[in-house]
Amino acid sequence: PYLQTVHDRAVMEIFRGCIHGCRFCQAGQVYKPVRYRSKETVMAMCEELMKNTGYDEISFTSLSTDDYPWLEELMTEFHEKFPNIAISLPSLRVDAFSLGLMEKLAEGKKSGLTFAAEAGTQRLRDVINKGLTEEVILNGANQAFHGGWNKVKLYFMLGLPLEEEEDRKEIAHLAEKIAVNYYDEIPKEQRVGKCQITVSTSFFVPKPFTPFQWARMYTPGDYLGFAKTVNHEIKEMKNQKSIRYNWHQADETLLEGVFARGDRRIAAVIKEAYKNGALFDAWTEYWNYERWLNAFAAAGVDMDFYTLRERGADEIFPWDFINIGVTKKFLRKEWE
Repeated sequence: PYLQTVHDRAVMEIFRGCIHGCRFCQAGQVYKPVRYRSKETVMAMCEELMKNTGYDEISFTSLSTDDYPWLEELMTEFHEKFPNIAISLPSLRVDAFSLGLMEKLAEGKKSGLTFAAEAGTQRLRDVINKGLTEEVILNGANQAFHGGWNKVKLYFMLGLPLEEEEDRKEIAHLAEKIAVNYYDEIPKEQRVGKCQITVSTSFFVPKPFTPFQWARMYTPGDYLGFAKTVNHEIKEMKNQKSIRYNWHQADETLLEGVFARGDRRIAAVIKEAYKNGALFDAWTEYWNYERWLNAFAAAGVDMDFYTLRERGADEIFPWDFINIGVTKKFLRKEWE
């Protein structure tokens, strides 16, 4: 086909599992334990990939790629063997980001850097167990700028448990601090154009098998209000022209929440929505929230029951019969 697909590059999974315990993350729980592929195995598979695809970019993927013990050696070896192939590392944890890693990335074709900060304040990062300090985030971005990058993407979530207005405003302030650092740290003659910071927020969806499986969600109006707060705050920043802000669709998030933690009663809703034309709903032009609300009404199912209430400690979940190797008792302790 003569069109570019999303993620149009070779993909190499270098390890499975995660050494971190973020409380919102389902994959971190269900993919336990951590298993690394050896550097030799990865290189052999990369050679096969390159031979069979002809891509000019490869992505080393995992839940936290820079926790791979031999990452720098792997990148050195890869660049020696394939000097014209760019490496992309998705969703880096800023705390493990080093100048050495940066230089290895820069040896190939440069692509953007993405940092998953998840929350705007230290208090909220502690709540979700994302062990990142502002100092570490700023330092990681600085290293990127000194390494010749000028584009940084930052991922955050809105609607997290215990989130307050201040947490939302601080997302804008953090982006502003990164922009200020770029203009302060990098001399004019060394800059590769203006600094570009893309802030993306998704609305938090609680997942089964995580400590947040008991959490409540909010109404679409609430979510849009959260995004509006961030947007307004960014517009107040001195470097607002260097900061771009994207946010997720709010009503779609609620439906994701229903599907994430729904029980067998949701089957009737899906069937009803399908009968009424819900087919390509992931495509914006076909998305129709009204149709889903009607399907809930026709099936006699209360959507708020699945989204707007915090679950009780003694509630039996539809997925409790599945053993993922992590106990509900442990998850509850984490929630508390």
